[in-house]
Amino acid sequence: MNNRRAQSFETGPVVFERSGAFRCYYDAEVSKDIVKEFLQPDPDDLFARGEPVSSGRSGNPRDLAKVLVKGKRFFLKRYNCQGRLYRIKNMFRLSRGRRAMRAGRWLLNSGVPTPKPLICLEERHGRMLGRSYLICPFLEGSRSLFDLWPDLDADRKRLYMQRLGRLMGTLHRSGIVHGDSNWRNILVGKGQAEELRFWFVDLDGVRRYRRLTAARSERDIGHFLRELKRNGADEEYARLFRRHWQRTLNLN
Repeated sequence: MNNRRAQSFETGPVVFERSGAFRCYYDAEVSKDIVKEFLQPDPDDLFARGEPVSSGRSGNPRDLAKVLVKGKRFFLKRYNCQGRLYRIKNMFRLSRGRRAMRAGRWLLNSGVPTPKPLICLEERHGRMLGRSYLICPFLEGSRSLFDLWPDLDADRKRLYMQRLGRLMGTLHRSGIVHGDSNWRNILVGKGQAEELRFWFVDLDGVRRYRRLTAARSERDIGHFLRELKRNGADEEYARLFRRHWQRTLNLN
């Protein structure tokens, strides 16, 4: 690896290095040995050794896996090259892996939890984009809100609506939309002190605006509220979510 330099993302320094056809962007706190493990001899080799993770969708041009590197578990997401036109169109664009890394840092900088994006690998031959990868910590023991909801009692459901309404309000107050807040993209688990935690994942649709309009923020919570309706929830829960979302959004 060579050409080492530091550059600034939203929440702190990210180190940039080149290694063969790969451009490597990684959090300054990540061990260089970890980065090398993902690179050598090829990131795709980790998929063969890893455990596939289902996104719950079909036809996506990406692959997901849980991998073990240096005794630690990571979530590895690969964005596949979709042919020559894809390579040409993305010559002067950030790869999807880099956009997802940037989005994760936007959320964390805004106080909205998401697994910290640790490493992005971007394959380029000249400027022609090939594969890209995003590496984050694997959240052991977490479950999607979609899977968890049927197991919750009424009090727990109300608590979730309050907390998630505030988180979405925080996101929108920062000028950010998630773009796909369906319940498979909201993970629920416990923190180090066993406290209830939520994480927003799958940040491919995240956008940030200088001025976020009411219409855009309303569309963004629409994904969440449609899931609520599909799960047969009473209108009480939607009102509760909206109330806490609106209160947080309107904070000075």
